[in-house]
Amino acid sequence: MSEAVAPAPAPVPVERDNKMPAGIPFIISNEFAERFCFYGINSILTVFMVSNMQFTDAKAASWQSTFKAGAYFFPMMGAIISDVFWGKFRTIMVFSIVYAIGCVLLALFGSSEMALIGSLFLVAVGTGGIKPCVSTNVGDQFTARNSHLIERAFSYFYLAINLGSSISIFYCPVLLKDPNWGPRWAFGAPAIMMVVATVVFVAGRAKYAHVPPAGQKWVDDVKSPMGRRVIFSLLGIYFFVAVFWMLWDQSNGNTWTLQAQSSLVDKNLGFGITLLPAQLQVVNGLFILALAPLFSFGIYPLIGKFTKVTPLRKIGAGLFTVAASFVVVAMIESRIQAGQVVSAWWQILAYMILTAGEVLVSITALEFSYKQAPLRMKSFIMGLFLFSTTMGNLGIAAVNNAMVKQLHATGIEVGAETWVNVDEAATFELGQKIDVTGETGVFLPPTRDKDGKEVATKLNGTFLVAEIDAAAKRVKLMDAIDRKPLVTTGAYDPKTEVSTYRLVGPMYFYFFIGVMLLAGLIFIVYASFYKEQDFVRTEDGAPAS
Repeated sequence: MSEAVAPAPAPVPVERDNKMPAGIPFIISNEFAERFCFYGINSILTVFMVSNMQFTDAKAASWQSTFKAGAYFFPMMGAIISDVFWGKFRTIMVFSIVYAIGCVLLALFGSSEMALIGSLFLVAVGTGGIKPCVSTNVGDQFTARNSHLIERAFSYFYLAINLGSSISIFYCPVLLKDPNWGPRWAFGAPAIMMVVATVVFVAGRAKYAHVPPAGQKWVDDVKSPMGRRVIFSLLGIYFFVAVFWMLWDQSNGNTWTLQAQSSLVDKNLGFGITLLPAQLQVVNGLFILALAPLFSFGIYPLIGKFTKVTPLRKIGAGLFTVAASFVVVAMIESRIQAGQVVSAWWQILAYMILTAGEVLVSITALEFSYKQAPLRMKSFIMGLFLFSTTMGNLGIAAVNNAMVKQLHATGIEVGAETWVNVDEAATFELGQKIDVTGETGVFLPPTRDKDGKEVATKLNGTFLVAEIDAAAKRVKLMDAIDRKPLVTTGAYDPKTEVSTYRLVGPMYFYFFIGVMLLAGLIFIVYASFYKEQDFVRTEDGAPAS
């Protein structure tokens, strides 16, 4: 005779709480100030290296990408320290101090290569250490009762990022260009904001929900079958996100800004508005402010009436959208190389398309990463997500290093016109970039510092080919920005290094378009096999799916 089995108790419905957690305003305010700092530095870094330190375009792009790679590599360290040892609050506080110290050193001593490397290293360690903790701290404020508000909170979080970055991107280039302020204040303003960010974060301590570090449990979770499955599944997604960042980050103070420096890019937008080259980046944040709610409340619901809108479908569409933005930039570069004037509105169009891709990929992947991560692995998974940006920026640096082609130079002819004697002169195109570095022995007209003293300027940096004399194996140089002939004095030093780039003009951008299209096609196949599982925190701190 079988025993009667009591029916399972009906699940107790969870009462919804529609009030945003009290700690969210402090976290979002802190993120606004910190992002002002990071993007303020990032927006002017390449321009500073090219204009003030006479780096070549490829070297500046590579250094800036390496800095960003570091900034997104150290989140893994911050995630482990937070999850295993300190918890999020202490981790954010300590690394914020390191961050602020690096910013101050950059503002005071960043004009030499060694000081630049040291200060940027501290900034990268500091910002990297707090990155995975700040974003996951947003999610930790929620339980099963108010988890339906997570998407809205992350939208506010992302809007704060873009509002802070937009303001700094607009004003820091002005400070850098103004001789009364210059690099010290252009980098000093972000340093001040980093101090503000730290103070705001600490002020909200009593308002936060503090999730304790998992300690050894974190290691057990990572090694568990579920942990390994989540990690390896997301790593596949992050490979494609890395390719997205390899394109997107070139718009953020990198190759797009170098393109905008050309005098052939007409930066008079009408309506009495004329922007500096580095200020064009500001439209990305403005477009985020407009497009993020448009997609959330308009485009996604509209498309949802015809087909299911999933995170992976959003990411896939975003990959192809970003590739489309590079088509516009390649067209701009083609016209610049041909010596034709092009309106900056075309680059703004490229930014609009790029930002649409960012909404589809970056915001989606941020929320997707948090929900896919088990409770005690959320900072670690966020570190993996941010590591995709490291890989993307290392890709930029690798391409910029690999495309440099050394030339056999035999002399430099100085005077009202400057010619470089190179055996490979016949292979050049008009408007092609050519780099001159080292102790050239040749000088441009002296400049004056803010105190009115004359400063000797070596013939170093990236220039353009204005004329080709194949028979005499020489090319005439012109300024890369104003496209004017170079007036020089001095005598050629045989230790001079001369190089050019294998990816000439628009071919550079076409290369990345091809990489992105290939990645997008492969992603479609990969996403079809991915299995999703959401993890959120319950009232008692246990995971719920």
